[in-house]
Amino acid sequence: MQEKVAWILNHHPETRDSDIHLQVRYWRQFESDIFEGNSIQIGDYYKLTRLTSITRERARIQNIFKLFIASDEIRKTRGTIEKSEHQKSVEQHISYHNYAVYLDESGKTGDHLIVGSVWLLDGGESFKILSRLENWKKANSFDGELHFKEISDGKLNQYFGVADFIAENSSVMSFKAISVERKGTGNVADALNRLFYHLLVKGIETEHQSGRAPLPRLLQVWKDAEEAGRDKLFLADLRTRLNEASNTLFDGKLLLNEFFPVKSDENALIQIADLFTSSINRVLNASGERKHAKDKFADYLLARLNLPKGPTVEEREGDMTVHVAL
Repeated sequence: MQEKVAWILNHHPETRDSDIHLQVRYWRQFESDIFEGNSIQIGDYYKLTRLTSITRERARIQNIFKLFIASDEIRKTRGTIEKSEHQKSVEQHISYHNYAVYLDESGKTGDHLIVGSVWLLDGGESFKILSRLENWKKANSFDGELHFKEISDGKLNQYFGVADFIAENSSVMSFKAISVERKGTGNVADALNRLFYHLLVKGIETEHQSGRAPLPRLLQVWKDAEEAGRDKLFLADLRTRLNEASNTLFDGKLLLNEFFPVKSDENALIQIADLFTSSINRVLNASGERKHAKDKFADYLLARLNLPKGPTVEEREGDMTVHVAL
């Protein structure tokens, strides 16, 4: 529910000031089988999500996570505004589409450091994908989190099915990875942080120049959470560098939305980013015979995503996938 409320607040700014507007939008977007947008039958009212539940999640998103904030006037009424804070106009971002990027990293002990990502270019599609994934998991008796480390011979066929699902739903997703040889990079954490930046910049350049998702757009970033302190510092620094890149590289047309870490067990799109990034790692950092179930899955997924021989030292581009080797 929290993610659904956040999606409404993001895409319909008028709901940030009105819980009634928020509730109606929520019903229309996610419970349209019960509420068609007009009158409500008394019996159906009990089936719809209650205002108190929606308001609770809205308050948590706005007051704790500081996302999709209400106007100054409403915040004064709600008693949540700080005197030193000057709220920017909510309306300035209404007309822009999004880059929603889910990031993961791999290869800390291998020959290559890797950062991989899943990109969505339409915020509404994320919930459709998540809903379809949940239905797929139920239909295929797949329990728990999608995680590369869990792949084994006994689970391989199920994970082949996951790869098929990802490829079949990739019309609104793209997959991008960037790698560099670990030798000579110095501090691994610093090198990974720089890779995250270059991946986002090169990814935006690719989407813009190809015409697939041209600027101006808002950028939202989710990163697989690892260490709370490091994640906060990293995301703050990344945001600063991308703000500079917006001015110097993108003529101010890249607008920065929210950047935040998320635990993989709480977000299936982060899990998909893990499968993709770990597959790149399994190829680039391969050693010995590649006969493990993880190797078979990695080869299968990358082939389904237009990298039939895995990532090479050359840049590879397709409708769904980009790999850049620095």
